[in-house]
This record gives sequence, C-alpha cells and structure tokens, in this order.
Amino acid sequence: MKELKLMNLTLKNFKGIKKFEVNADGWDSLIYGDNGTGKTTLFDSFVWLLFNKDSNNRADFAIKTLKDGKEINNLEHEVEAHFRIDGQPLVLRKVYKEKWTKKRGAPIAEFTGHVTDHYIDGVPVKKKEYEEKVDSIVKEEVFKLLTSPTFFNENLKWQDRRATLLEVCGDVEEEDVLAFNNELKDLPTILKGRTIEDHRKVIAARRAEINKELNMIPVRIDEINNSMPKEDIDVPSIEAEVATIEKQLDEHATQINNIKNGSAITEKQNQLRQIEIDLKEIQNELETESIEAGHKVNAKIQEEQSNMAILQRRKDDVVHQSALLEKDISRFDEKLVDLREKWTKENERIYTHEHDSNGVCPTCNQSLPVEEIEVAKEKAVAAFNLAKATELENINGYGKAIAEDKAKSIELIEKLKATAESLQPQIEEKEIVVSKLTEELNALREAVKDARQDKRYIDKVHERQELDASIATIKENAQQAVSDIEKVVAELRAKRTNLNAQIAQQAQVTASLKRIGELEEQQKDLATEFEQLEHQLYLTEQFIQSKVKLLEERINSKFKYARFNLFKTNINGGIEEICETTYDGVPYSSGLNNAARINVGIDIINTLTEHYGIRAPIFVDNAEAVTNLAETDSQLISLIVSDPDKQLRVEVQA
Repeated sequence: MKELKLMNLTLKNFKGIKKFEVNADGWDSLIYGDNGTGKTTLFDSFVWLLFNKDSNNRADFAIKTLKDGKEINNLEHEVEAHFRIDGQPLVLRKVYKEKWTKKRGAPIAEFTGHVTDHYIDGVPVKKKEYEEKVDSIVKEEVFKLLTSPTFFNENLKWQDRRATLLEVCGDVEEEDVLAFNNELKDLPTILKGRTIEDHRKVIAARRAEINKELNMIPVRIDEINNSMPKEDIDVPSIEAEVATIEKQLDEHATQINNIKNGSAITEKQNQLRQIEIDLKEIQNELETESIEAGHKVNAKIQEEQSNMAILQRRKDDVVHQSALLEKDISRFDEKLVDLREKWTKENERIYTHEHDSNGVCPTCNQSLPVEEIEVAKEKAVAAFNLAKATELENINGYGKAIAEDKAKSIELIEKLKATAESLQPQIEEKEIVVSKLTEELNALREAVKDARQDKRYIDKVHERQELDASIATIKENAQQAVSDIEKVVAELRAKRTNLNAQIAQQAQVTASLKRIGELEEQQKDLATEFEQLEHQLYLTEQFIQSKVKLLEERINSKFKYARFNLFKTNINGGIEEICETTYDGVPYSSGLNNAARINVGIDIINTLTEHYGIRAPIFVDNAEAVTNLAETDSQLISLIVSDPDKQLRVEVQA
C-alpha cells in the first residue's frame, strides 16, 4: 500500500488568499473559518498544484487575486506542498504569473499572457517532467476519487461510477447467473452465442414484426371475403354449355369458309397466284445481273472502309500517346528545375555552431573544458558535412534518373511521330479506293432496268386487274349469306365470354378460400412464435434480475455504509442499467443529508483505497455537518464552517 501524507501546504496570492500555511505534518487537521474565508480554496490549491484544476474538476477557474472586481497585476500566485510518500519526502511547487514583454521601440512593456513555473524539490523542471512525476505517484482520476468524499457521487457520470464499481468488485459471469437460477438452464441454447442485450433486441424487433403481421391478417381476410361473389356458381353446367357453343362456332366457321371458297373463286384465285409469280420472275430477270454486280462492289466498299477505319484508329492512338508523353516531359522539366533549386540551396548551406558562450554544462552548471567543446564542435561539423554531401548526392542521382526518363520519352515521341506519318498515306490511299468504288456502284444502280416499264410486265398487271374484278363479282352474291352467319357467330362468342368469366370468378373464389386458410394457419403459427418469444423475454428478464441480485450483493459486500442500486425496473417491466448510491435506503441524489453524504463518500474512498493500493489525504468540505466522521486510515483535512473565525485557523490532531 503506497501512502501519501501531506506535511505542509503553503499558498501565496492564490484566489484572494495573500498567504496561508497549513503545517499538518502528516496528521489529521481541522481548518476553521467563516463562509468566504477560503476553506474550499485550500482544496482548490491542492488539486491545482497536482492537476491544474480546481476541486470541482474545472481547468478554467480564476486563480488571480481581485481588488474591486479587477485583477491585481504583477503578482505571483504560488502553491507549494511538502509530502511524504512511503516515508520519502517530496516537495512540489507551482508559480502562476503574468508575462510582460517590451517590444522594440515601445516605451513600456505590454501584458502578453501567463506562464506557470514548475518545481520538484526546489529544482525548476519542464511542465512535462512535472506532470510525469505526479502521474508516477498516482493517476489524476484515481487521486480525485481518493481525496474528495463527493467526487465519486457528484462529479462522475453514472456510467463511470458503474464502471469503477465493476472494476473494483468484478462483473458477474454468465455461468454464475445460470448456476444461481435453475430456471435459466435452457437460456444458452436460446441465445445461440448472442449476448442477453443483443438477444433482447432481436426479440423486441421480431415481436414488433409479429404484432404488425397479426394486426394485418384479419384485415386481409376481410378484404378477401368482401371481394368474393355472394351466390354459388354451378361450374360443371357452365363448362358443358361452353363446350356446346364451341361446337356451334366450329360449324359456322366451316359454313363461311365453304361460301368464300367456291370452285369458281378457287380457280380464279389460282390464276391470280400464277400471275403474281410471273410478275416476280420478270422483275428478277431484269434486275438480277446488275444487282449482283452492285452487291459485290458494295461489299468491297465496306471492306475498304473498315481497313481505313483501322488505320485511322492506329494513327489516333499514336497521336494520343505522343500527347501524353509531351505532358510527361513537361513534368520532368518541372522536377529538374525544382531539383536544381534544391541542390543550390543545399550546396549554399553552411554549418552554424551554437553553444553556451560561458562553456557551462546545462545539467550540473559546471564549466566545460575547452578541449571538450572543440571536440564536440569538430564532430558536429563532420556530421553536418556528411549529411550535406549525402543529400547533394541523392539530389544528383534523382536528377539523372529524371533526365534519363525524359530522354526515353523524347525518343519514343519521335518514333510515334514517324509511325503517324507513315500511316497517313495509307489512309489517303484507302480514301481514293473507296471513292472510285462508290462511283462504280452508282453507275451500276443507274443501269438497273425498271421492270414497270417493260411491256411483258405491263400486260401481266392488266391481266391481274381483270382477275381481281371477276373475283369481286363472284363474292358479292355470297357476301350477304356470310354476313348473316357472322352475326350469329358474334352472339355465340359474347355468350361464351360471359360464361368463361363466371368460371374464372368461381376459380377466384376457390383461390380466395385457400388463401384465407393459409392466413389463418399463419395466424396460428405467429401466435405460437409470439408465445415462445414471450417466454424467451421472461427468461432474459430472469437472467438480468438474477445478475442484478448477485452483482449488487457482491458490490455492496465491499462497503460498510454505501449501497448501490445498479438497475431499475421501468413501468413497462424492462430492466434499465443505473448506478445510484444509497445509505439506509435513501438515494444519494435525493433526500440524503450532508453528513450521510460525507460518511458514504469516506466509506467509498476506503474501499477504493484498498483496490488502487494508495492512501492519500482526504479533504472533507462542510465537515461541521458531521458529528461523527466515518473511520478511515487516510489523513483527514476537515474544512469546518466557524462563524467566529474570520480568518482561517488550523488545528492539527497530533
């Protein structure tokens, strides 16, 4: 157990206290004073000396002394404390003062800020060294927990209080909870590797989803019932009637076909088809030779155009690569210019030797021998020259590499330009070939004869017109009979459509009834799953409640007065994590008097002292409220309100 004792605390010009000294000599001390005399300031100075904050954990509190509400300038604000750490002395001192700077040409100095000087055992040290020394004694958050009875309950968030308690007493493992409550034996199988919190989230999400689905199923069933027809339909009878109509439609179609396809009409239609064949043969005979030649020329044009496009793409690629290389060369030039400037600057750099003109060692303040100074200087010059030469060599090497890359790029550009120049004549040659072939194709197209101007073709067209007129005359007499049959066919088709709609409607009823059955079965399954989830939720709550009981018993057993509520049950039955300190059942945050708060705080400090292995002075503010302070092995500094004491007064309990 590391033990820290406060031997002496001295304040100068700190928060309005011009000078005050507490000679505790490691003993408990009572400090009396009326309100406003500076009792809390003593604790502020103690915390500021160690951690640069006040007793309320604020870093921006006012240190400087005020007069008529204004700061008094040119004062040094100082706190010094003498400690014994496991019997070894340690003196810490901090001085907070103004910084005044006289600018060149200005008649008087100007205020430019504040500085803080740090001392360990009377020796000035850097801030970092000072903080590392304090940190080596005790961490800041631990020290505040061990020196202020109110810090744990009033300055820590409940999450941090809870974490501290779990650190001190240890959390309850899942196996302990399962062994404590036999009702939870099936819980590990249910969790499937999840934590309790994660599984409760899964349950909550699935319960919400099931509730939503259960609420929607009756609505869906109602919608299906409302959409179904009220009367029953005799589907077999309707299907038999549709079959009869289908047979009648086939018979009427045969009648119409026979009327339209009489023998006279059939013969003339055959003649008409032959005329169409003859017309096509005449047209083909006149056009085939020229068209075939045109196809060959057109294929040659497409081939030459494709070759020309390939050559053009090759040329475009070469030009694009050249452009990219030109950009690379520009970047190489920029880098070479930068490297030359860098080389010049490095080459002009000279060694400058800085040392203490008095030849004094900065550590022991003793004069250094001249020969040691010269040797150190020679080593520094040699190191400087070596570093400079290395840097110049690196710059030269990098420059040569860039110059080589640039030369390669220039050489490649020349090759690419030569390639582009060689491709251009080939492209122009292909353009000439395509132009000549196009002229040849146009000449072939003009040479194709128009079949419509040929006498044989014209005679066949007249013959076709005469046949069309003859067929129309024959059909005119049969048209009325066909029209009458078609009216009957239209009525039969309308009746068939209506009957098929009734059959489809009954099929929809069957599908709807099936869907209702599926929804009702789904409703049962969801209700069963919901009951299972409710049981799982109950088990998780039992787990949490069991863990709460075990955890609170474990933690509370570590304390004499303090008790802790780590969970609370909400109105909806859920368990919420908290951390509320109580004393005799009264919560610290509401209803607990000041004396009980202080004693509960000291009780907590006693336990934390054992856990962290360090005992430090405890500052008890408003100690007059406590008749009997809780027992503690730590040094107590009691700050007591005393109306007669208009100046601070110290009583050491030696």
